[in-house]
Amino acid sequence: MPLIEGYDIRSSHLLRKARRLCLGLMFRNGALRHVLRLLPITWTLSFSQHPEPLQILNTMIERTGTLRTLRYELKKYERIQGKLLLEHMRFKLRRNPFAVYGYQISPRQGVEVLFPVEPGNNRLLVKPNSFPYISLTFDPNSDLILENQHQTIRAVGYDQSRSLLIAARDKYRSELPRLVKYEGTLVWDGHRCYKLLLQPPAYEIRSYTVQSGDNLFSIADKLQVNWYKIMELNGLKSPNTALKPGQVLKVPSDYGKVIRLIIDAERFIPLVLEVEDEIGVYERYEYYNVEIDPPFTDKDFSKTNPEYKF
Repeated sequence: MPLIEGYDIRSSHLLRKARRLCLGLMFRNGALRHVLRLLPITWTLSFSQHPEPLQILNTMIERTGTLRTLRYELKKYERIQGKLLLEHMRFKLRRNPFAVYGYQISPRQGVEVLFPVEPGNNRLLVKPNSFPYISLTFDPNSDLILENQHQTIRAVGYDQSRSLLIAARDKYRSELPRLVKYEGTLVWDGHRCYKLLLQPPAYEIRSYTVQSGDNLFSIADKLQVNWYKIMELNGLKSPNTALKPGQVLKVPSDYGKVIRLIIDAERFIPLVLEVEDEIGVYERYEYYNVEIDPPFTDKDFSKTNPEYKF
């Protein structure tokens, strides 16, 4: 069963009554078509009782590609060794040049991360808020940093999920009208939202033969799937496990068997992304208090920021 729940605004008697009244008035005046042409896309889409799901998906993909900075809270649920583990974080994100500051609320309150440590390098700064109580720098793809994680620091924000959705859209372009389904509306974090379901037609576990130079990250990028899923399917202990040319791995055909999205009906950003695989819920990302394009400065991504405790 999917985890996504919320208040379905279509069930509101008052909303239905108001919609019928407005439609009746505009039809009597012969002005409905003219009014809809003048309305912004957010209102036009939300006004329709049955919005076109592909239009919602494409608008979201286009919108998230224009974002410059983000501030938000994230509750992420990732299945690790059969259990969904929860991590609650606050993030600041700048897309170009890419920079991230994160503060962990749970399970270990006070952990802070900064990437990159200095402009132009590829190191991650971590303040563990536990022994040894000093800030340390790491390779962001190291085993220690990626322990019990599905994603690297570069997946913060919407770019990775956006690229995966673009890949799925391009892969199944001729079949999309029947693969993307509109599942109604709900209110999430105070925002009226659309629910979409994307279901690849033939999700399966298949074989992949390792090529020279391959690693789990490059294979995942090539196939547009998750490196942790490949690691899980093959019983590998580390995302940095050395692979040999000719080695045969189990890989998923798609990122997920079912992808559920809750999309803000006005801002067209995803507020929930949930992925199911052949077992059940694989991962779920919930976004709260999302601020679009806050005016960050370099200080927001500096270890010398007096608000941080590096």
